[in-house]
Amino acid sequence: SSAGPSEAVKPRGAVTDRAVWRRILADVAVVTVTPFAGRHLEAIDHDGLERNLGHLLRGGVRLLVAGGNTGEFASLADAEVVAVVGAHARIAQGRATVIAGVGYRLERAIELGRASIEAGADGLMVHHPIHPYASEAGLVTYYTSLAEALPGVPLILYVRGPQLTPAGERRLAAVESIVGVKMGQADPERFATLVAAAPDLAWVCGLAEGWAVRFWEAGAIGFTSGFANVAPDRSLEVLAALVAGDLPRAERLVSRLQPIEQLRAGHGEANNVAVIKAAMDLVGLVGGGLRPPLSELNEEDHAELVRILQTMELSV
Repeated sequence: SSAGPSEAVKPRGAVTDRAVWRRILADVAVVTVTPFAGRHLEAIDHDGLERNLGHLLRGGVRLLVAGGNTGEFASLADAEVVAVVGAHARIAQGRATVIAGVGYRLERAIELGRASIEAGADGLMVHHPIHPYASEAGLVTYYTSLAEALPGVPLILYVRGPQLTPAGERRLAAVESIVGVKMGQADPERFATLVAAAPDLAWVCGLAEGWAVRFWEAGAIGFTSGFANVAPDRSLEVLAALVAGDLPRAERLVSRLQPIEQLRAGHGEANNVAVIKAAMDLVGLVGGGLRPPLSELNEEDHAELVRILQTMELSV
């Protein structure tokens, strides 16, 4: 890879150095899909995964998230998450930073985090804990307990609920190994207040390209992407426009991606991963099936996806 910003920054030796992690997270974080194999999708398609990751690395991607929502984290066994993380680390070989998704009950998140770091992950993205009655105090305890149990392991918090306030964010910013926050709620105003409360952290838009400009204006330094699995160059172009301060160009580039994002939002967002996997299959990558409770695109949406990809001049 060429020198400069396109060179992956490896955090080894300065694991929780926030300045290092600000550089790493000031990028497009590609949340990779998990291709499945077997009649009942009971296994990971490691050959397909390797092919997909090669496509991303050749496309200039420097930041990979294994075991994110686009990777069907909630459908993976812990051993599968660790195997997928290990494959990312082995294939990236220092060309990209690898972040592993962890979550669920605290003890399980700790065990999964430890195993993922041993498998080669550079840091952990902490999924929003699944609980109908989570409180801010409880979330702060969850995150700080995770940090204490995994000393020196960089943590990026994935906010998908209303609980955290600026005061709570300031408490979390006092924990050295919490290096960043990914916001997955469409509320740039709240995002801006949290950024202001903890400016030392790296703040990331977790809502893909469609919200990247609004969140950039609110203090984000990077964004996550599912569509980058298909065409990483399109996502990296958006980032380059943002970094250059050319927001009108960024808006134009994002508007070209909006038809895909609108299709992903279909059926109450049930299409989110299905669109990415189907698009990957259509362009010659390995998307593969979806484990329940996710499902394939219906015929009408699949036909619309083909039309959109042709309009985008992506070979189908």
